[in-house]
Amino acid sequence: MWVLAVFDVPTTTLEARRAYTQYRDELLKENFAQLQYSVYLRHCPTMAAAEALIARMRYRIPEDGHVVYFLLTDKQYGMTREYIGKQQARKKPDEPKQIELF
Repeated sequence: MWVLAVFDVPTTTLEARRAYTQYRDELLKENFAQLQYSVYLRHCPTMAAAEALIARMRYRIPEDGHVVYFLLTDKQYGMTREYIGKQQARKKPDEPKQIELF
């Protein structure tokens, strides 16, 4: 299960910029990886873990912030296509690999 956090936090005042930075730091502490400026992604092993993560992060959202958490299955995330310019980007090497036990 993948959790995609997409957010918009105003940065017009010094206080608002601090709130933005604090929220971004919280995402990084929770092991989210930055895809774009306000788009972060994290893998969770189960739906329950993803729900618990969202519940923790919910209370860290800045007062004027707008955050959307998308939940994607491994299959759905595997079907995403990422481009930088016209070139297709490679998936990041730190994505979880399937483990063969026997």
